Amino acid sequence: MALVGIFHYKYTYPLVREMQGELKPIPLIFPLFVTIIGITLGLIIATVIIRSSILRNGFFAKQQKYELLAGYLYDQDFLIKKKPRNRKGKEKCKFPKVYYKAGTDTDQFTFRIGNKFHDKFLGMGKPLEEIYLADLVEIKRIPQHVTFKLLIDTISKRVNFLDVKVKEGKITLMEGVEWDFEKLAHMLITGGTGGGKTYFIYTLIAVLGKIGRVHVCDPKKSDLSDLEDFPIFKGLVASDTEDIVRTLKEAVELMDKRYHYMKHHKDNRMGKNYRYYKMPPEFFIIDEWGAFVSALPVTKEMELYQTIAPLVLKARQAGVFLIISTQKAGTDVIRSMIRDNLMCKVSLGSLSAGGYLMTFGQDNKDKPFFNKPKAIGRGYIDVGNGIPQEFYAPYINKDFNFEEYFKEMKPMPYLEELEEKQPEPPPEPEKQKMSREESKDYYSKKELTNEERIKELNKKIGRE
Repeated sequence: MALVGIFHYKYTYPLVREMQGELKPIPLIFPLFVTIIGITLGLIIATVIIRSSILRNGFFAKQQKYELLAGYLYDQDFLIKKKPRNRKGKEKCKFPKVYYKAGTDTDQFTFRIGNKFHDKFLGMGKPLEEIYLADLVEIKRIPQHVTFKLLIDTISKRVNFLDVKVKEGKITLMEGVEWDFEKLAHMLITGGTGGGKTYFIYTLIAVLGKIGRVHVCDPKKSDLSDLEDFPIFKGLVASDTEDIVRTLKEAVELMDKRYHYMKHHKDNRMGKNYRYYKMPPEFFIIDEWGAFVSALPVTKEMELYQTIAPLVLKARQAGVFLIISTQKAGTDVIRSMIRDNLMCKVSLGSLSAGGYLMTFGQDNKDKPFFNKPKAIGRGYIDVGNGIPQEFYAPYINKDFNFEEYFKEMKPMPYLEELEEKQPEPPPEPEKQKMSREESKDYYSKKELTNEERIKELNKKIGRE
C-alpha cells in the first residue's frame, strides 16, 4: 500500500495538477489500474503472511488463540460483573485472571482458582483440547493456580522410518515420543484396515531387529507371513494356529531359561536386567489377535491365556517382550488382565468412541479423540504414562521397498549358545552317611541314654 501511495504522489498528483481543475478520465485509467493491482497484491501478501504465521505458530497464531479463549470464556459467562452505582450506569464486565504462554512444542494455559469459577476451571482440560484440537499432556497445580499444558503441531514431529532409533531400551517413534520398553514393557496396537497398522509393524520389525530377534505370528497368513521367505526370518514366522500356540509356549520357556542364566551367572547382580548380562532382547509380534483366538476352542483359549500370563507379568527383566495387534481390544477379543499389562498402547486409523475406550481404558473416557480418515498412519499413543496423545507413525515413502530392505537386513542378534553357556548351580556338599552296619550297631547299644546316642551319632556324621 505504501508503494501505491508513492506511485500516486510521483505520477498521479502531477498529472492532476496539469489538468488545472478539468478532470479527464482517460489519463486516470492507468493510475486506477495500478491502484487495483496494488490493493489486490497487498491483500494477497497480507493473507499469505497471516496464514504462514498461523501455521508456524507465530504472532498471528497467538492472537487467534487469545480470541478463541476469550470467546469461549465470554460465551460460558466466565465473567466478573460489577453492578452500576445508579440506574443509569452500565454493568461492567471483565475476564477473570487467565494466563497464556506459547512454547515451541506446547501451549500453557493457567487459570486462577479459589474463586467462584474454581470447579469449572479445574475441568478446563477437555474444553481446551476441543477448542485447539490439541492433546493435554500435563496438569500442574500450584497454590491458587492450575496450569494445562497442551501439545501442539503434532504432524511436524513425525519422523522418517529410516531415522527411527533405538538405544538403551528406548525407541523414538516420533519427536518427543519415546517408548521405554524396558520399564513400560509390551505393546498393544489397535486399528482397522487401511489405517497404517501393517506398515507400523514393519517399522517395529526393522528397527527392533537391529538389537534383538523378532518372532512374527500372522494367523491370517497375509503380508507378515511373507517374511518367512527371507533368510533372516527362517524359523521365526508362524501362521498356523498350532504353530502360533507353540511359539508362545516357546516364549515362556525362553523367558525361564534367560532367568536361569541370569540367576546363575558368575557376575549376577540383584536388580539387573538382560542387558547387564549382554543378552539381546526377544520380541514376539502377534498380528490379528482376534482372528487367532477366535479359531481356538474354549479350553485351548483358556490354556493359552494361562500360558502367556507369565510373559506379560514378569518377562520384562529377562528381555522378552510381547507386541499384540488387533482391530478391536474388547474383553471378548483379549482378556483384560493381558490387555492392561501391555503398557504401551497405540491406535492407528479411525476408531469409534468405544474403540478408543477399549484401547486406552476407562481413565481416559473423558478425553476427546478425533478421527482424521485421510491421514494414514495417524492415531493416538500412550507410551505407558496413562496420557494418550496424537501420534503419527514413522513416515514411509511410497517408493520404499520393504522386500529389498529385508533382503539386505543383517542377521538379528541372538544368544544361540544360551543353553550351552548356561551356568550350572554349584554342587551341594555331600553329607556323610552312616552305613547300614554302623546304624545297626549303634541302635543295638541299649545301654546308652538318648543324649549319649545323639552325641555319638553326631560324631559319626562329622558334626563334632
